[in-house]
Amino acid sequence: MSKGPILLVVDDEPLIADLIGEVAEAIGFSVVMAHDGNAFHDAYGREEPGVIFLDLKLPGFDGIELLRFLGEQRSKATIFIASGSDARTLAAARSVGEQYDLDMGRTLAKPLLVEDIEAALKSRAGFRQRVRSEDVRRAIENDEIQVHFQPKVDLFANAGRRMTGVEALARWALPDGGWVFPDQFIPVVRDSGLMHALTEVVANKAFAAARSWLDNGLDLAVSVNIDGTMLDDRSLPDRLAELAIKHGVDPARITLEVTESAAMSAPAATMDILTRFRLKDFNVSIDDFGTGYSSLVQLYRLPFNELKIDKSFVMDIGVNAEAEIIVEILALLGKKLNLKVCAEGIENGAMLKHVQKSGCDLGQGYLFSKPVAADMIEILAKRWSADADSAA
Repeated sequence: MSKGPILLVVDDEPLIADLIGEVAEAIGFSVVMAHDGNAFHDAYGREEPGVIFLDLKLPGFDGIELLRFLGEQRSKATIFIASGSDARTLAAARSVGEQYDLDMGRTLAKPLLVEDIEAALKSRAGFRQRVRSEDVRRAIENDEIQVHFQPKVDLFANAGRRMTGVEALARWALPDGGWVFPDQFIPVVRDSGLMHALTEVVANKAFAAARSWLDNGLDLAVSVNIDGTMLDDRSLPDRLAELAIKHGVDPARITLEVTESAAMSAPAATMDILTRFRLKDFNVSIDDFGTGYSSLVQLYRLPFNELKIDKSFVMDIGVNAEAEIIVEILALLGKKLNLKVCAEGIENGAMLKHVQKSGCDLGQGYLFSKPVAADMIEILAKRWSADADSAA
């Protein structure tokens, strides 16, 4: 894996570009500047940027045209939109990038704050390592893939401090003690045909953790993500059921999460697989809901019993009134369809109050906990239980 992250800053205001560049260089990025669309094309052709800071209003080509170009190039860079446009335009531009299958980071409204630039770049500092398929294959073979768990909490019990489940998330631990972030290696896993192997590792470790918690008196549901590339694998329901039997875990304690876009891309094949999951007593959740182009007919026909509101809406609570309305509508939709509703990305008290008011049942986010190792889950659950008892 090679070193040296490159940041391409595209902004026609030199002072703003210099500010972003100074913050980035302090973190360890190599910075390349472009002050118009033509310069962007030249710089992109010379470099392989891992991160791009993109203004929307540029001479030569505007930001939407550049997003279209990046989509045509199948760019793997993380793109942060930094613009003085209004909130709705920023949200629409981000959606354009997602439609082109680009890795869209958070949007930043001008005037930019140093701490916001720094936080955005640090979230992608893992680009110091460029991952190859042989690296991932070796990591799987050498048991370097670990599973961390993010708590899912009951929003109406013990003031939102009762853990009812966890989501299993793959983490790659390097032998030297470093980490490779999921947004680096998951696309490589998908493109290299290694998703089945990775999913088996994650499910095996997640089911083992569930059994261990049960043996220690901790009853937690466990959610495992199923990639869209696996929804045509007719043997998958049988393999996961066999894995649950192997670990002595009731499938009713397991929720299999499928993203909205994956579920709707091939509804006939998806219905086959998801229905078989339900027949084997697994729960099935539609993840990242609200970011794709769901048909409501398909939503009620497919056998989901949980709806997860995408974190992009939740994290805009307090900033974007339209996002708050969408959260309310999606929560109501889920409840009307008799689905459990989980809000992802809860990071502060205002977000928590809004999703509670909207009627969401469950919540995830850094307000409660970041993803942690399995042994920390027991510690957190006991600590929260003790806090609730002392407050009673």
